[in-house]
Amino acid sequence: MRGRIVRLVCRPHTALVAALAVVSALASAAPLKVAVAANFQAAFAELAAHYDGELTPTYGSSGLLYAHIVQGRPFDVFLSADRARPQALVDQGRAYGTFVYAQGRLVLLVNAGSPGPAWLTAQRRVALANPATAPYGRAANETLQALDAAPRRVLGMNVAQAFHFAARGAVDGAFVALAQTLAQQTPAQRYWVVPDDLYAPIEQVAVAIRGGNEDAAGALLAYLASADAQARIQAAGYR
Repeated sequence: MRGRIVRLVCRPHTALVAALAVVSALASAAPLKVAVAANFQAAFAELAAHYDGELTPTYGSSGLLYAHIVQGRPFDVFLSADRARPQALVDQGRAYGTFVYAQGRLVLLVNAGSPGPAWLTAQRRVALANPATAPYGRAANETLQALDAAPRRVLGMNVAQAFHFAARGAVDGAFVALAQTLAQQTPAQRYWVVPDDLYAPIEQVAVAIRGGNEDAAGALLAYLASADAQARIQAAGYR
């Protein structure tokens, strides 16, 4: 009788251990949730295709993604287009492991004409990302101030939307990332690489988010710092 009781008790325990092992395996294999600055979308797709692990990106302006993280939206890694917001997360104890994974380059993309300072007249409609939430928008705003140029501005939520406005002809041109332009420009479009001295450096910083899949997050950050990833990032249009 005792033997029968022991066998009945052991079976549920064995099943529980097996179930926990399956849950653990599924958790470790879960896609890594990555908040990615909109300018880095094409480059991230290239990196993800060569990364040994499943990545689930969410694209947006750095300011909006930062707000989502502060509000508790579950992410494992944040690839920002600036330094200030990742550092703020570190200071708040929400993230760790900051490093510059890329330095962005700003361009003026136009649908017609010769792009450059002289192109930026009051008659032109120029899209830029919202300077309050998007580092490329901030850089575009600084460029316009440095050139004392006053085109008609059209604000997008992020640099991807600014590019979209130009691509569909809703504006005459847009301040966007060089990486976007290399990946998506049409044959008719032309661009001007904005000189570095017209805006503060766009240092794009990555961090791992505490409370997420920290081991896998650390592995992704290590890959971004690798020679292979850095070569691909540079080829995509970053410094």
